[in-house]
Amino acid sequence: MTALRDHNVETIDLTMDDELDVITMSSSVAPARSSHHDGRALRARHSLGNTITISPKRKRASSFSESTIENHEQLTAGKRQKREEKKAITIVISVQRASLDAARRRWLHRHRHLFLPLLPSASVLFNNIAKEVEDSKDTTPYAPLHELDEQPKLVENGTMKDYQLHGLSFLVWMYNNGMSCILGDEMGLGKTLQTLSLLAYIKENTKGRQDPHLIVCPLSVLSSWLGESARWVPSFRTLRFHGQQSERERLKNEIRLGNIQFDICITTYEAFVAEDGWFKTRRWTYCVLDEGHKIKNADTNLAHRVQGIGAMYRLILTGTPVQNNLVELWSLLHWLYPNVFTSASERLFKDSFDLSRGVYSLPFLKSAQDLLATIMLRRTKATVEMSVPPREELTVFIPMTEAQRFWTYRLLTRMDTLDLKQIFTTKVQDTPENQGRMEVMSYLANQLRQSESGQNSQYKKLMNLLMQLRKVCDHPYLLRDAMPEPYQLGEHIIASSSKLIAIDKLLADILPSGERVLIFSQWTGMLDMLEDFLAFRSISYARLDGSTNRARRTLDIKLFQQDQSPYKVFLISTKAGGLGINLTRASHVIMCDSDWNPQNDLQAIARAHRIGQTKTVKVYRLICRGSVEDQMLDRIRRKLFLSVKVMGGTDNPTNSDNSQLGRSDILDILRKGSSALSRADDGMGLARFLDAPIRDILSESRSREGIRDAKLKKELNNDGSDMKAEIDEKLLVDAEAEERALLSGVAQVQSRLFEGKVVQNKNNKEIADEWKALQKRARVDRLVMIDGIAVLADHVTTPLTENAPLVKKQEKEKFESEDYCNYCRDGGELLLCTSCPRVFHAKCYGFSKAQARKMSRISCSQHDCTVCKRTTAQCGGMLFRCQTCPQAFCEDCLPEGDIDAVGDVLPEFALLGYYDKPNAYYIRCHDCHQHFNESPEVWEGWQQEMRETQAKLDALTD
Repeated sequence: MTALRDHNVETIDLTMDDELDVITMSSSVAPARSSHHDGRALRARHSLGNTITISPKRKRASSFSESTIENHEQLTAGKRQKREEKKAITIVISVQRASLDAARRRWLHRHRHLFLPLLPSASVLFNNIAKEVEDSKDTTPYAPLHELDEQPKLVENGTMKDYQLHGLSFLVWMYNNGMSCILGDEMGLGKTLQTLSLLAYIKENTKGRQDPHLIVCPLSVLSSWLGESARWVPSFRTLRFHGQQSERERLKNEIRLGNIQFDICITTYEAFVAEDGWFKTRRWTYCVLDEGHKIKNADTNLAHRVQGIGAMYRLILTGTPVQNNLVELWSLLHWLYPNVFTSASERLFKDSFDLSRGVYSLPFLKSAQDLLATIMLRRTKATVEMSVPPREELTVFIPMTEAQRFWTYRLLTRMDTLDLKQIFTTKVQDTPENQGRMEVMSYLANQLRQSESGQNSQYKKLMNLLMQLRKVCDHPYLLRDAMPEPYQLGEHIIASSSKLIAIDKLLADILPSGERVLIFSQWTGMLDMLEDFLAFRSISYARLDGSTNRARRTLDIKLFQQDQSPYKVFLISTKAGGLGINLTRASHVIMCDSDWNPQNDLQAIARAHRIGQTKTVKVYRLICRGSVEDQMLDRIRRKLFLSVKVMGGTDNPTNSDNSQLGRSDILDILRKGSSALSRADDGMGLARFLDAPIRDILSESRSREGIRDAKLKKELNNDGSDMKAEIDEKLLVDAEAEERALLSGVAQVQSRLFEGKVVQNKNNKEIADEWKALQKRARVDRLVMIDGIAVLADHVTTPLTENAPLVKKQEKEKFESEDYCNYCRDGGELLLCTSCPRVFHAKCYGFSKAQARKMSRISCSQHDCTVCKRTTAQCGGMLFRCQTCPQAFCEDCLPEGDIDAVGDVLPEFALLGYYDKPNAYYIRCHDCHQHFNESPEVWEGWQQEMRETQAKLDALTD
């Protein structure tokens, strides 16, 4: 001690924990002296208690240590505070979990009678729940359903309808009881708003910290969710988690650093699968699956990925929870209640309704309906939303064209020769009206000549006869090698397909009145044919299928919904576009073909028939009479029966006898029966069909449905004048008999049944072998003979010879550049954009000439968003580039309101050889509009320039 005092030491008082931290830190700062320093510090601590003595010889080190110690104290205090916060959060979560589990046990115990009939007899889950309820001696009362009379205050900019408030009440009831559920309102009744109102209710009525909510939806409705969130709950911080991997990594990093805070995270199913590990590491209050029937197949990768999400509550939004069979319903229940509906219960659902074997169990269907009636809220537009006009659906049976009959017979008989006189039953006059049919006849004759010479035998190598026959019903050109070469736009495209003939007649009747039309098809190839048809008829259109990126979807939907729209027709893939999008500007829907799953068609129709629609929606379902797709209607109506049976009727929602269907439901199913067994001449012939106006064709189709109604009325022995008012007594009495009759047979489609006759082949053995081949995928013979030895073709190396085709490297597209700066519209020494025809001065762009010379590639300002500076890839694959200024906007930064659309290509760019690109759409921005309003002479100058440019372009195309 004396020696230490003689050196005039400084003393620093520390706690024991801090002292050890300082010792450790000193070791890291001066590793060469760590042992000596540690020993001296320990000796000092032993002599002075909690005092460390430092020699003045280490004056600089002492000063450095004081600063380090101070920083470390702050760091340690911060870490300690975070640990305490995490402990507090963990305690709160544990309390919430315990309360949630208790409420859930009470609810399950109270409703165990709904679950037990759907579970294996060996299940002991509810016995354990009953024991836990008794042992816990929980006195908390059961939370009954309470009707809310006002919407949450956080829901702004509108008033919820009464049925939507009831929907919120149902969701809150399930929330208070700790239960997951299904909101199964029919498409277009506002499931999005009801969900957002639930999240607003939770925020208003929950104290303390809340975990965010996760909404997983199809790509087609991602922008809709964002828009609805901004409209109804503007106080919520909403995050769109979507984009390429680099964009997702950026978002995750910003969230980790705390730069992005959110209440709702909205993502797509594809993004969830790609980042499921990240989603599962976070805590969520609600996980919402929009269009939740996407997980109807429990064996898919998506169903497995969403199963482990860490959310306290789960909610499924779907208007079609039951589609094809009961196993799909089990998959949804398995996600909602994984501890109840385990894998052991799947077999019961599978065996209780099997269309392929004609097996069904009405008691099990009744039990499934009882459970759904409690855990799912299901309303239809017919019962709750009187402001949406009804829709008129008409099945239009049309005859096949000569080309369609030619390819159908050829596929069925596999004959290389056909007498065209059997196909062209009426003589084709060489007139302008028959130009298309003459082209088709010439091409079919050429097909026969090629077959006779062995040049065309691809049709013999079909792997799925039924699939090919369905394609012929849409258009023969969907078959491989069936399209004429060289292929050019012409009347033959329309004349080859009776469906295109019908669509041509429909559009000629609808479009002049200013109405807009949606056209759906399952086949993207059919959408291609429709594109060619619309281009040939000079009809403006938009297209949406699975390959359309997010930004393009958002753009086309917004443009179609505008008062001044550049589009008259929207071509949509049934499955890609049948999910959640709003296209209420269309009042006519044309279904080119029918899906095996009828719910997909109903979802597609609901794109137009939903809240916001002010006109009666007319739906035309085109069916080739006497074909395989005609037979499909029989199987489709059985699936509709399952849906109506399990979810209940639409016109008797309060009927206590759930074993019976509503009268309008069963009538609608019965009247949509098949006409496949009728004779070929039963109905409008091809010659009359070609000449008849569309009103006559539709009138005949309506009369056919009227005949079905009259026949049904006679079979029911109903002699009243008002069938709708008097049909119910006999119909409801015979409901169960109709159910059994409908389900007793196995619904099959006979490929060889055509125009009411079974088309036989000369070789019966070949027919049998073909039917067997339809049940399994055709195998390809991979053996080749080389010098008498069989060798796998995969191991044969083709030597490079002079005749071998060489793969040419694709050349970069060449185009010319503009001759004036995109900023100041002046010439001089200009820099060229390497990606588009734009040019600019270095000074206008914001850098020096020396900097420009060092750059190998220079892109103009229209390849990044002007507001957020993100690239095209980061913005979802498309930027909105202004025609008249250097600005470009992503879909997020685009100002609200209608878009002044120019199009996919600028006329001035087309003159320079630069055409439409999938990553760009050209507009006139809001700033330019303001400038033009303030300076009309500038706008007049632009108009004159655009007129001159268009004239030059027209001269080139002519």
